[in-house]
Amino acid sequence: MRTKLLFAVLCLLLTIPAGLGHARAQTPVAALEWAPCPPGVTGAATPEPAVVSGLECATVRVPLDYADPTGEQITIGLNRLPARDPSQRIGSLIVNPGGPGAAGSALVAGEASGTPVFTAAVLDHFDLIGMDPRGTGTSTPVRCDPDLWNDSVSRFPSDETGFAQLRAHTAAVGESCLQLTGPLLGHLDTVSAARDIEQVRLALGGEPLNYLGLSYGTQLGATYAQLFPDAIRVMVLDGALDHAQRPLAMLDNEARAHEQELERFAAWCDVTESCALHGQDVLAVYDELVATADEHPIPAPRCAKLGSCRLETTGEDIRFAVQGYLSFKHPTPVFGLPGWEGLAKELAAAQAGDASAFASHLAQSEADAYYAGLAIECVDWETVIATYDDLEATEIFARVIAPHSQGATQTWTVLTGCLGWPVPVANPPGVWNVEGTPPILIVNATYDPSTAYVWAQLMREQIDGSVLLTRLGDGHTSYLLPGESQTRDAIDHYLITGETPPPNTVYES
Repeated sequence: MRTKLLFAVLCLLLTIPAGLGHARAQTPVAALEWAPCPPGVTGAATPEPAVVSGLECATVRVPLDYADPTGEQITIGLNRLPARDPSQRIGSLIVNPGGPGAAGSALVAGEASGTPVFTAAVLDHFDLIGMDPRGTGTSTPVRCDPDLWNDSVSRFPSDETGFAQLRAHTAAVGESCLQLTGPLLGHLDTVSAARDIEQVRLALGGEPLNYLGLSYGTQLGATYAQLFPDAIRVMVLDGALDHAQRPLAMLDNEARAHEQELERFAAWCDVTESCALHGQDVLAVYDELVATADEHPIPAPRCAKLGSCRLETTGEDIRFAVQGYLSFKHPTPVFGLPGWEGLAKELAAAQAGDASAFASHLAQSEADAYYAGLAIECVDWETVIATYDDLEATEIFARVIAPHSQGATQTWTVLTGCLGWPVPVANPPGVWNVEGTPPILIVNATYDPSTAYVWAQLMREQIDGSVLLTRLGDGHTSYLLPGESQTRDAIDHYLITGETPPPNTVYES
């Protein structure tokens, strides 16, 4: 998943990050060799559905370090679902579901296995390409020590001792990742991942790029546009993540967006009889639940069967998890999220003593899918926290701007999770200056709890000729929302024809 934030201080962003000028020729790349996806890679329980669906898999070898293109190579994994109507085929559409750390192959495999993700128009006109960014999915993975990762440490410590424990934990986790992953840990930055996209485009035959990026995928797409502006046919950036923000501004924007959506959820419950908390003061219920769980963690009995989440849930866990539940107002099968009605039911269940839905994840192996997100964040973003005084000041700030959610956001995981990270920031925040592309379509909801609407406006300023399509409504990103949608129809029309909606178009769905 995941996020982008404000940038209140424009004047600070005068420099383009190193390596972000227009890119020169990439290293030579061989044509792809497609084959049926093996079990466990297709998203299906057995290999047969993958064969029936036509889902295929392939890999591309790319340089670990583009400054040394003939040096060590790593693997980029991808899958393909061919266009349903070859007579209407336009080309390949590379999709990125965000995160960072999410695998594009999972999204395409979901479609192939019967979970609706894409529209009929897109399925007819494009070969869908699920590309897994370096370190994620079927690509060469990030590896860390699961036992260290699973140590229970608060990201909101209340004293020097707690801060020392947090710093020791994050440093130990990072060191284990470096030992097990090797040099790749320092080359997971978005600039390198964008260059990987170009290698994949060339391996696909060199057709102009068609790209759909969600959440973090918008940062990845905009970076590609900076590097390879003349290689693009169409590019949709849905749920804008601006990479030009100072850490405190980033927290300010995302925490306010999370808080606003929590308040809108409470207001929705007040007028919706099917809400399990209807008739109650939802924000008071939420605050009491968080306070109770911080004092005495609430059991998570369903986790005993799953084995992939903790057996007890803290208030901190609830605050982090609710941001994800707020992301989709209606049930969204592709992400397994139950919508706001489901969130209300789970909050009621937590009141009754079962907080399983909000329990934090437990890593299962040295190559757990959760590692890549933090590893990418720590080479792309900076933390301003070095001492307990820094953290305490930031906690106070978060409580002022977001008194209920208290700053529990993806930004907070960067600020605290990257403490003592063993490799330096490779792609520090900086302003894009994208020129020479066809019109790029930026899409954002006005009430997105993760990628704040202001980020879309800021992204529009940095991409010359881009068009911002605003969805007046709730939820994170727009393309994957269920039901009829003018916004998704406009995205489809753009992908197929290259024609954007008029500048400053606003839709309610």
